Amino acid sequence: MLMEKRYFVLKNGYLNIDESHFYFSDHGNWETCNILEETELPRVTFFQISNKIIYTMYVVLFCIFVIGFITGKADFSYAVLLFGVIFSLLNLLYKVKYFKIPLHKIERIELRNQKVIVQFANHSNKSITHTVKLDDLKEYKDIKQYFRTHFNQKLRVA
Repeated sequence: MLMEKRYFVLKNGYLNIDESHFYFSDHGNWETCNILEETELPRVTFFQISNKIIYTMYVVLFCIFVIGFITGKADFSYAVLLFGVIFSLLNLLYKVKYFKIPLHKIERIELRNQKVIVQFANHSNKSITHTVKLDDLKEYKDIKQYFRTHFNQKLRVA
């Protein structure tokens, strides 16, 4: 059976599905779903945050040095550093929250209490579970019917 492109409204964002991927995004726009990246782990870890902070601090300190060298003063350096760290962390949260999963990497899909639980293999073939809450009961029934039609062999309804 040919798979139809669909999107479903989640509590926080959208789940777009086509013939090749699940896309967890902040919009239902198909054009921008293609730029989403696969994820290693769809939640923020301490290791990711600390690496991102260190990397951002190096970049921001370099920028402060260049600006201070050009202008001859760097009074606003701490504000720029703080802005850089905050921006970097927000960017990390965005990338972690919105990603795509190739359909062939999906191991199991479970529907339970208006939640979609997707178990999939990441780049390292480590099994990851990602849970999202659906917006309403009508959407839950709609996605359940869609999954039964297209993913019945991987679907578990609780």
